[in-house]
Amino acid sequence: MIIIFGLIVLLAAVIVGLTGVLSNSGDGHALTDGFAVFGYHVTGSTGTLFLYGIVVGAVGLIGLGLLLAGARRTSGAAESPATT
Repeated sequence: MIIIFGLIVLLAAVIVGLTGVLSNSGDGHALTDGFAVFGYHVTGSTGTLFLYGIVVGAVGLIGLGLLLAGARRTSGAAESPATT
């Protein structure tokens, strides 16, 4: 049941993200001020900037998931003795 709920939430997040990117593209939503990240000048629209934010958030979420999975695996290995 929780997997189905997770898939519904994931689908809703994808729909909201796509809507945000597609509705903020074009010349009407161009970045007008000088915007730079780590010395790299970002050009394009606010939709592009929103897409970059989605990608950075997804990478961070994957990293956090790997960190928590590794911690859980390490914790589980310390609790149960190895049977050989």
